[in-house]
Amino acid sequence: MSLLNAAERFASIDRSQITLDPKRCLHAQDQHSDCAACFEICPVQAIVIGNPPSLDSEKCESCLACLPVCPVGAFHADDDVADLLTSATYIEDQTVELLCGLHPHPESGVGSESIGIQIHGCLAGLGTGALLALSALGIKRLTLRADSCSDCKWHSLHSQLHLQTEKATRFLSASEKDISITCVDEIETPVERPLWGAKNPPLSRRDLFRMMAKQGQVALARAMENGVTASKRQPGRDRLRLLSAVSHLPELASSASLNEFNFATLTISQACTACGTCGRACPTEALRFEKNDEAMTYRLTFSAQNCIGCNLCEHVCQADAITLNHVPTFEEVFGAKEAQVVESGSLVRCERCKSLMAARDGVKVCPLCEYRRAHPFGSMMPKKVLRESRS
Repeated sequence: MSLLNAAERFASIDRSQITLDPKRCLHAQDQHSDCAACFEICPVQAIVIGNPPSLDSEKCESCLACLPVCPVGAFHADDDVADLLTSATYIEDQTVELLCGLHPHPESGVGSESIGIQIHGCLAGLGTGALLALSALGIKRLTLRADSCSDCKWHSLHSQLHLQTEKATRFLSASEKDISITCVDEIETPVERPLWGAKNPPLSRRDLFRMMAKQGQVALARAMENGVTASKRQPGRDRLRLLSAVSHLPELASSASLNEFNFATLTISQACTACGTCGRACPTEALRFEKNDEAMTYRLTFSAQNCIGCNLCEHVCQADAITLNHVPTFEEVFGAKEAQVVESGSLVRCERCKSLMAARDGVKVCPLCEYRRAHPFGSMMPKKVLRESRS
């Protein structure tokens, strides 16, 4: 195959086509998960309910709305956010209108001084994190155009678009900056104004000079997207963009609302046996277990910023040692930049199986050996799972 043919073949690949990695889905990792974000939002019922769900690629129309709602990034596709953030770096003191790829009249807008930017897919595929990232890059007035939603085949996403706007507005309400994010359902008198494509914005000579003078902002825009599509265990793309935006909005006050963002904090009791199951199970590596066999010590570290409140750690904890708080304050989540040690201690060996366990006064055998001694033919299950199965 010639280089030209290879280039043409590569260019023909539709990287906006959505794929699902079922192994990353919460349902594949936790049989007690109640996450329904993706199949509740899909406007064409292309996501089939299951443990884990499956994606009907023939039905899928690549609206991209599932990308920001998945808490663990199980859905993959290219969106326009990276290009959108780059475009934002050379817009100054103008209202930015965001339009979906299906808008019938993208050439007109709310005012002649505004700039319209059209993306592919639905605006609901951007997510709250992308709206906050645009604000962090200096966009002071952002308008999401929902005036064509009623006649759109994806009209069920209209409420999601308003919800994302409201969440971003509430979050920014604690900022001292004059920032406005609105979602409009009707424009009384549309007027002509510039229209850009997110991937191909028109650049005048003046724009080029302006970009050269703002290379720091361009680098910042690119940095905000670094790691969003990585394959390791981490939160979904909307959470990663929100975290990046917060790190560049230092004027946010601690009164910023975290409602509906699924943050959580946790505490570990002395019942912890240092088995490490919670750290291995955590889908975002918010909770990490480390042990030092030579020093015979262990520690659990926790990052509230990466926690998505899925309760998986609680579900797998046999000792019932984990307590989650699903209504943390801004300070509890963002007060510390580094992961915090939530439990640590010394290790000893079980007298029966010789496995390592947390050193506790008067305890000589691990919980598994203790259970087997009392229940030779029973199966050991986490206490929370047993309580849920009996209720």
